[in-house]
Amino acid sequence: MKIVKEEIIKSGHEEGMTYREVTYEDGGFRQFDVESGKLIGSSYESDQDKLPKMD
Repeated sequence: MKIVKEEIIKSGHEEGMTYREVTYEDGGFRQFDVESGKLIGSSYESDQDKLPKMD
C-alpha cells in the first residue's frame, strides 16, 4: 500500500509523547511511537488486536 503522508506529531494527550503518523492512499492511517517504534494507533480493523490495551 502506498504511503501518501508521513509526519511526526507531539501528542496532546500524553505530555512528552511523540508519534509518527503514516497515512496511506486508501485514507487509512497507522501511528507509531517514535521511541519504541511500536504500533500505538490504527484505523485498520486488522490492527486492532496489535494495539496496546487501554485500561
